[in-house]
Parts: sequence; structure tokens; C-alpha cells
Amino acid sequence: MNVTPDTKIAFIYQPIPQVMGFGGYLERGVKQICTTRHFIPGEEQEGYDHYFYIDDGPTYYMEPKYHPATYFAIDMVVKPYWYLQPIETYFQRIQNFDHAYVSSTATQKWCEERGYPAKLLGFAADSTYHRPLDFPKDRDWVAAWHNCEGRVEATRRAYERFPNGQVVWAGENLYAAYIGRGRCALNWLRGDIVNMRVFEVMACRTPLITTRHLDMDYFEFVEGVHYLGYEPDCIDEMLDQIAWCNEHQAEAEQMAIRAWRFVLSKHTYFHRAQEVLA
Repeated sequence: MNVTPDTKIAFIYQPIPQVMGFGGYLERGVKQICTTRHFIPGEEQEGYDHYFYIDDGPTYYMEPKYHPATYFAIDMVVKPYWYLQPIETYFQRIQNFDHAYVSSTATQKWCEERGYPAKLLGFAADSTYHRPLDFPKDRDWVAAWHNCEGRVEATRRAYERFPNGQVVWAGENLYAAYIGRGRCALNWLRGDIVNMRVFEVMACRTPLITTRHLDMDYFEFVEGVHYLGYEPDCIDEMLDQIAWCNEHQAEAEQMAIRAWRFVLSKHTYFHRAQEVLA
């Protein structure tokens, strides 16, 4: 794509209540390079150089209103959890667009096996909202998740062994304040994607403990260098990682600093904007 500051990109997505969401963050990244405007699906207008359709969660549109159009199938996963639509539904949609991005290597491979050359675009951090704050780290751990499914038992066990912890959730301006209070932050990956929390927690310079995923290698995150990992069927391992972060705070802080620097160097939404506009 031949992009200048005068290039006009239309962003089409349904806003997520109370949080910015992937569409909003990516638009902020693209806005640093060229002109953007957000439209509610179905209300987009002609006259733009490119149309970005962000499908972050179940939506109803099946094809673009204008071209050239790129489809971002953020929640297109091979094994969807309960609130997502089947992968076949997303695949039917992406064939109506000129280009498409997915968020995991497994989904990319699934598309390639069916003859569609989907590209992979990961999540990222927005340093305006995901940043280190000078808050006292007065929590043994914080859990950066919505408490559901396997996370419920993980939370119960974490409180049982480390009562001075907290399940927290807040968007945008409050996010870093909550995450920054933990001596470590827990994450539990659902589906087959490396979720937003990985990048955001690292950008807050808080030691990250997350379930392992093959795509961490794709994004060049190294266990023990940038984060600590655990298996979702081994909560004891997660608890041991919390203990390590509390007993070795200086080493944990150095790990968090390495992750913070790495994310800012390669994994912000400005970097993602450069990828999609290349």
C-alpha cells in the first residue's frame, strides 16, 4: 500500500462498551501515519483509500460495502470458545475481502490448507495506556483476566496460598494502575491466541506469568527472559511462579524490564500499523 499522510483509511468496527478494543487501538496506531475515520458497520462512506473491517467478537456483516477492503478476523480461532462464531463462518467472510488478517499461526495454517493466504497480525500494546507507573507493589499477584472457566479454580488456589492478591480489571486509564500494583500479573490464554494481556502487562513493566503457547515463540518472547510460563492443567506450577516472583523480586523486576523494552521496540500498535500499511 502506497501510504502518505494524506491517505485516508476507514475503520469499520462495533465499539466495545467501556474499553477501546483492538479496533480502537489499531486505529490510534494508524493515525500516527495517515488519516483515519471510524464508522459503525453499515454506515461507512465511499471516498476512502482503504477500508479496514475489524471483526472483534461476533458481528453480522459478511462482506465489505466498499473496496479495497481488509478483514481483521481477530477472534477466528480453530477451537472457538462458547461466545465465538464457528471458524467456518469467519472463513466464509474473509473470502469476500481483498486481504485478511488472523491472530494465530494455527488459524493462519487452517486458512492456508483451504487455499486462502491469510496474514498473521498479533495484538500489541499502546504505551499511552499500558505503561509503568510509580505505584507501590502491595499485591503478591494480580490476575489480569475476566474470572471464568479454568480461571475460577486458578483464582481460588491463588487466594488460598497468597491471600494478598487481587483479581482486577479496568480499561484504558486505570489499566496500568491496577496491573502496576502486583509483584506479578497472571494471565490465562483461552483459544489458540496470544491475547492482548501478554503485550499490555509487559508494557506496564510488571512480571508476567502466563499459560504457555507456541505463538509466544512467533512473537520472539522467551520464557525465563521475558515471562514465566505454566501449563493450564498444572495450577501448582502457576503458584510456584508467583512464589518465585515474590521471593526474587529483583530478578523478577529485571525480567519485567527486559520484556518492557522488547515490547516497546517491536510490539506497539504503531508497529502493527506499519505492518498493515506496508
